Amino acid sequence: MNKSSDPVTFSDKCRVIFKNFGETCSRFLLKIGLTANAVTIIGCVGHIGAAYLAAIGQFTWAGILLVFFAITDFFDGTMSRLSTGGKGTKFGAVLDSTTDRYAEFFIFGGMILYYAKQGDMLHLTVSYLAVMGAILVSYTRAKGEIEHLNMKGGLMSRLERYLFLVPCLIFNVPFIAMWAIAIGSHITAIQRLYHMYQELKD
Repeated sequence: MNKSSDPVTFSDKCRVIFKNFGETCSRFLLKIGLTANAVTIIGCVGHIGAAYLAAIGQFTWAGILLVFFAITDFFDGTMSRLSTGGKGTKFGAVLDSTTDRYAEFFIFGGMILYYAKQGDMLHLTVSYLAVMGAILVSYTRAKGEIEHLNMKGGLMSRLERYLFLVPCLIFNVPFIAMWAIAIGSHITAIQRLYHMYQELKD
């Protein structure tokens, strides 16, 4: 078990602040016949569209599309809990986590394709490092949770990555987001490794 108290993360605070909004929208989506898993898939497919727009250099439209489809990640979990009496489903949780990874990697892939076409090796490399960092942030969390540790902490989790990425796309400065994510995500992975070291070193 975790030896320290579970930290309240920025993501946790956002869920509390937007809880009522999320529940209202989730009830509406359930009412019109959508399921939590369907919303999860729709969100992932929407990311493919945003990745294509990024790959052809239409960053502002890619960012606007992400504003809409990234929000679905906030609804599907709430929809699952509302439709199952607060329990959620094991497969739904796995599907959500898996499609989150796919969605994010599609976006990074779009950025890598764009910089490859431009012959911009510096920012292609930075975008690749951002992919690596995002993978390692998720991987270290998964390994820590196997040991029953709270692994939500760190400088740049998925929500923070999107808070950098979306505005930078909209304002047509995606390279700023790529640098921030490349640096911040690797720092986060190291923070989580250090947290595991502190908790498991005995």
